Amino acid sequence: MINYGKVISFLEKVDPNSEEVKDFLQSYDTYKRTGNWQPEYQIFTSEWISLDGVMLMMAEKEYDADCRVYVNATTERSLRELLLAFPRQVVGLFRVTDKWIEERIFSVFECVAVQLESKVYIRGIKKGSEGKLEQRVISKRKDAIAAHYRNLATIKGKFDNSAFIVEGELLVERAVKDGQPVKSVLYTSSLVSTLEGKDLLSEIIQQNISCYMVNDGVMGSITTTRPVPSIVASIHLSYPDFLSESREMNFHFSCQCILLIAENVSNPDNLGMTLRTADAAGVSAVLLCGEGASPLHKNCVRASRGAVGRLPLFHTSNIAKTIEQLKENGWNTIGATAGANTDMYSLKANLPTAIVVGNENTGLSIEMRELCTELVRIPMAAGQSSHNVGVAAGVMLYDFVRQKIASFETK
Repeated sequence: MINYGKVISFLEKVDPNSEEVKDFLQSYDTYKRTGNWQPEYQIFTSEWISLDGVMLMMAEKEYDADCRVYVNATTERSLRELLLAFPRQVVGLFRVTDKWIEERIFSVFECVAVQLESKVYIRGIKKGSEGKLEQRVISKRKDAIAAHYRNLATIKGKFDNSAFIVEGELLVERAVKDGQPVKSVLYTSSLVSTLEGKDLLSEIIQQNISCYMVNDGVMGSITTTRPVPSIVASIHLSYPDFLSESREMNFHFSCQCILLIAENVSNPDNLGMTLRTADAAGVSAVLLCGEGASPLHKNCVRASRGAVGRLPLFHTSNIAKTIEQLKENGWNTIGATAGANTDMYSLKANLPTAIVVGNENTGLSIEMRELCTELVRIPMAAGQSSHNVGVAAGVMLYDFVRQKIASFETK
């Protein structure tokens, strides 16, 4: 159920003077009086504690597109959620409202900028659904599709192709339902031996995702997972630098944002669990730094339970400059370390805040501890001296989320 009051309040706050917002308000006024939309809108929102993004879609009748789209958001996460909600196979004309929004549209859609009515639009279709649906059997390991998947099995191949692989029915189904830019699918006969597998394959085909049936030998050549999974999928992923070429922040946020920074997390399973926890806590994004595991490692992807691909991920090779930029933009940077004097429960959440967790064995680096605005420890009973990094991230994040929810409830 759409809360039109919240939608209108958001639009009037972030973009009150745009023609698109004025047209929507006029159509809503007609809807209130007559019960009919003129024209009819599809409305998508991104909301958890607060409404942080709105996407409006209406049928396009003049130009070569299925719909005209207005999208605006206050955080990286809210915008990504809206873009992933955009239906596959639909060609949209996106009204460009901000440079950072344009860049994120290009990261999820195959698109070009076009000039219409003296305005710039982005004409695009979600990556992976722009081509003709292909279905065929692959019986040889030398097949170009199988070779491509083997390339994606390497970390270098993932970054070279801006894509990663998810394995198994659960993660593939989640990726499809989440609207992630799935590019293609490989499956074995065991998938279609069950009703659930047949339904999943049917949904994939309906989504215009090319799918290829392979034998266990071909599937085994592209993954080391045993027993071999019945289905795998390749998904496009943008993994941008947190800093632009000019060393400014390539990251959009609101004053209520929480960011997680993971430094030198070396175990991909631990990193995946940390990302899953961050996603559940509603962070705006996760920033990875240091010499840790890759978020595209298959164990990380599996342990993240869908967070890789849905949650905005950034990296940086210059953490000192990154923290400096965060501080200059009003951010607090709170490091979790067992050696801190301050108890986390005595800390008030002054947002926006970045929570920093470190390596499983050595914790935060000396450099990071010096960069943080404050260091805190998680209280523990006698017997243990540290938490698993994913648990530590969860404890810290949820205490800040608790305080954030409380502050909204008192407004």
